[in-house]
Order: sequence, then structure tokens, then C-alpha cells
Amino acid sequence: MGEPSTQIPFLFVGNQVCLDFINTQVVLNGRPVDLLATFSDLVTWLVQVHLLTEEEAKKIERQWGKQVEEAQTLEQARAFRVTLREMVKRIAAGRPVPQAAIEAINGMLRYRIGYPQLTRRRGKFDRGYQAESQEANQLLGLLAEAAMDLLGTCDFSLIKKCQNPLCVLFFYDTTKNHARHWCSMTICGNRSKVAAHYRRHRSQST
Repeated sequence: MGEPSTQIPFLFVGNQVCLDFINTQVVLNGRPVDLLATFSDLVTWLVQVHLLTEEEAKKIERQWGKQVEEAQTLEQARAFRVTLREMVKRIAAGRPVPQAAIEAINGMLRYRIGYPQLTRRRGKFDRGYQAESQEANQLLGLLAEAAMDLLGTCDFSLIKKCQNPLCVLFFYDTTKNHARHWCSMTICGNRSKVAAHYRRHRSQST
């Protein structure tokens, strides 16, 4: 699959698939930008996080491109992202996961119709999944599984929001001392360091 239709590359700074999904909505130059502008963008993102294979993505695009189900699935994915963002915002603030978020995740999981499958690849065994549903909304089940994985396997105290107040990105802090503050040093960290240096230099010169 190619680049997203927005021509802005996806950001993978979350260290967790669900957080990277939430991070498909960003703020650029003070304005919100949705990196999932089209159904094709959603499919491309799923390929890039290895929730879909290239072959599966091409099949879905052929079958559901430019159909009503495509638009409905994209709309549902975006609405689900809003729910997940609010959930993660609460987690990062030390607040409990709302029951409504759990119900939304379980509601999306109903689209995940199929069975686990063992595959051998390059001498190693991997857990795979054979989807039986051919509906476009099967993609929603993939997103729900990522959310379930976040809640089931992650230490909530390490789910954080970037400390840049203008940034809306979240991440899972896997650093050794759990002292990560920024979504990325390139995006927000260096900008903060430059600003701090400027403030120090200015105070010393006055």
C-alpha cells in the first residue's frame, strides 16, 4: 500500500498499536489533521502496523473500495478512535477506564469472525488468524483487538501523553527509567530544549 492520501506520513511513536491508532489524529501548525482521510488510509495504516498483509489489503480494497460499506467502516473507525482517545486520556491522568469504553471495545470485537492459526515462517512459528468474515467492518475487529491488548497487557502507569501542551500524542513509556516525557525528541523534545535554552539565555542577558 502507498502513502496516506493526506501525504503526511503516519506517526509510530506510541510503542503500542492502539496508541498509534489514536495518534492518527494530530495537530499541525495549531490545526487538527486526520491522517485517516479515506478508507484506503485506514487499510494502509493497518498494513503498516502489520495487522493486515499486503495481499489481504489488496483484496479488501478490490472488494470494498468506493462502496457504502467503505464509508460506514471509516466513520465507525473514527468514532471508535474518539472513544479510545478519551479512555487513554483518563488512563494517563490516573483515572479508571470507563465502562462505556469496555462496551465499545466488546461491540467492535463482534466483527472479528474467524479462528487462530499456527503458521511457520523462516523456521519459526507464529500465531496467525484466519478471518472468515469478508465484510469491510472486519477491520473494526482488528482495532478492537489492539485496544483489548492495551488494556490486558500494558502497565497503565506507563501510558503517557506528550508533555508538550500543544501536542495530542500518547505513548507507552518503555525507557529504562520510565522517564520519557515527549512523543519524540524530533517532534517535541528538541523544540522544548531549544525553548528552554532560549529562556535561560534571555534571563542571563537581562
